[in-house]
Amino acid sequence: MNKIIVTALLALMISAAHSQQTLFTHCSIYQHPDANSILCREGRIEIIGSNLSAKHAKTIDLQGGVVYPGFTDAHLHLVGLGWSLEVLNLVGTSSTDEILHMVATQVGSIEKSRWIQGRGWDQNDWEDTQYPTKEMLDSIAPQTPVYLRRIDGHAAWVNSKTIELAGITKSTQSPEGGKILRDNEGNPTGILIDNAMELVAPHIPISKQKDEQRQILKAVSLLNTLGITGVHDAGTSRKTIEILQSLIKDNLLPIRVYAMLNDTPQDAGYFLSAGIETKNQFLNIRSVKLYMDGALGSRGAALLQSYSDDPGNFGLTLADSSEIAQKVQQANAAGFQVGIHCIGDRANRIVLDIFEQRGERTLRNRIEHAQIIHKNDMLRFAKLGVLPSMQPTHCTSDMDWVDDRLGDDRLEEAYPWRSLIEAGSIIPGGSDAPVEFPNPLAGIHAAVTRQDKNKHPHTGWQPNECVSIDQAINMYTSWAAYASFEEDVKGKIAPGFYADFTVLDTSLETISPDEILNTNVLFTIVNGKVVYSSTL
Repeated sequence: MNKIIVTALLALMISAAHSQQTLFTHCSIYQHPDANSILCREGRIEIIGSNLSAKHAKTIDLQGGVVYPGFTDAHLHLVGLGWSLEVLNLVGTSSTDEILHMVATQVGSIEKSRWIQGRGWDQNDWEDTQYPTKEMLDSIAPQTPVYLRRIDGHAAWVNSKTIELAGITKSTQSPEGGKILRDNEGNPTGILIDNAMELVAPHIPISKQKDEQRQILKAVSLLNTLGITGVHDAGTSRKTIEILQSLIKDNLLPIRVYAMLNDTPQDAGYFLSAGIETKNQFLNIRSVKLYMDGALGSRGAALLQSYSDDPGNFGLTLADSSEIAQKVQQANAAGFQVGIHCIGDRANRIVLDIFEQRGERTLRNRIEHAQIIHKNDMLRFAKLGVLPSMQPTHCTSDMDWVDDRLGDDRLEEAYPWRSLIEAGSIIPGGSDAPVEFPNPLAGIHAAVTRQDKNKHPHTGWQPNECVSIDQAINMYTSWAAYASFEEDVKGKIAPGFYADFTVLDTSLETISPDEILNTNVLFTIVNGKVVYSSTL
């Protein structure tokens, strides 16, 4: 080949390589005190140094911000978050009257074929903490189906029209793992707990693929503004995966997704046969999500002793333990990690026993939430290689009423982050959005202080379980990466790792914990590209 042509081709190749470089400057870098710039190539970190320069690289000034590994939310519901942004937002409502007013604004303006839906109510936040009734909704929506999910997603408040459409009557039996609350005469009150909600689910209009895609994009846009570069989607359908794959193909997904498959034949069943998928850097499919119990707020969490404020009620197990054990063995045999929803101490013990007897340790099986853990089970997580995937803001949301559920003698079991870490565990941190707002800074603040945004209580709730600031950051970075088998490419700022960064205006390690919630996200960077900037 002509020497001139060879030289020209080499020049073009060098130019192309340079054009794929991005240099981030004018910044501080977490755990790299002597560096102020990062050179990236093709979405990965190439060099971390001081006053780096690259003649042909695209240069981005980070405006003096502090660069952290991109924050990952290790447990949320992606479609559910997007859906919650389109329905009635009941989070923070202080009374049934406030909710009824919100529902009333939709009656008459909604199409006849549609339902009024919402999520986020919590009777524990009301002056009257009793469950609401169908008659309250009937008074303003007698003909329009109303379906309002509790904040934890484990109970629903419905009206008589919804009960009628679902075919629920006085003689309808509560399903296994669920409860239809009834009045003194045995009539349904309008509250359905855990598996009882499945009596209504088939009658709710099914969202179309375009609706789900829109909701995913809304959720991702919000997450990027919060500095989130990756999520573990706790309950992913095959339809969702197809949407994500389409978005990735069109370069429209600015976040990395670790899919935890729904436990259904069409979702988990399909992929268990097809095998794990880890080749795409934006979509990792190698986990299955199961459920063992309900939620503490609705008294559905499975406890070893009965509820202090409801003697005789030990909560609900949503599935037979032998069935769960079989599914664990099947999924692990196919190379899939298993994450199981467990909140109560009884549920945690049952599942630890299952993982010990039937699980494969190398697959880093997980317990999602792990909120109430008996002291005798604290060491078992690390011993069995089971990851407690926890959401710190659950603690600060629940702390005002959790003692009513458990009694003072069991409070040491609640949200025991430090005890688990000292026992050798690592804790992937998340939000459980839309149950909680998915702000990782709020999670870090809760983990460090065990206080709410109003600095309550003054010394922190059960402060002996607070963690250090570095441990809290690990929950949303390196520990979350380990939970998704990505510790060699995510969760740290190091050569060869993904160029995923969360850039804050303040160093979390140098401020008082009180100031964490005042910290702002300046940039969110995924694969070397700015996907959010506070200045735009």
